[in-house]
Amino acid sequence: MIAIVLVACSGPAKPPAAPPVPLENTPRGCGEAAAGLERATRSIREPEGSILAEMRARCVEDRWSATAIECFATMKEDDLGTCAGHVAERSREALFAVISGNARDEAAIPIIVARLANLRVGIAECDRFVTTVSSAMSCEGLELAKRHDLGNETAEFWSLPTKNLPPDAVQRMVRVCSESLEALQQQVAAAGCMP
Repeated sequence: MIAIVLVACSGPAKPPAAPPVPLENTPRGCGEAAAGLERATRSIREPEGSILAEMRARCVEDRWSATAIECFATMKEDDLGTCAGHVAERSREALFAVISGNARDEAAIPIIVARLANLRVGIAECDRFVTTVSSAMSCEGLELAKRHDLGNETAEFWSLPTKNLPPDAVQRMVRVCSESLEALQQQVAAAGCMP
């Protein structure tokens, strides 16, 4: 009888439990990126409108990278420019258009700043001008319409190709950017903001 008990207790060994799936390594999707954009941009767009469906569509159609999706999914309110820098320029402009709804109010200023955050001309004087334009967006002494025009025109104009220019064209750009920077600094100082 003892032998029977031993046989019954020594049955086949149970297989080891499967290791848990690591959730932190699971890639996020366009739905999560859209939800992050919806959540983090509430203060800079029409509060009653939703951008969730449009952002999900932009993500899928424009094939946002995993880095961009992760950034948007976890973004905070001030991260729009950083996260937008992870998508192609054409996609970035479409993204900003959806968020802004083409608004020209105070809430659209952070969108302009985000557009300027990733703009690199490649000529030091011009890059300083773009940085100063971005800073000028917070100058409430300048009329809101002027800030909108200045920011949007800068983003649109300087997004043109500026690489492989002949030396004389580069010199003209250096001169124009230096003059524009000086004029902008004077205008911002006259409005009561630091140049």
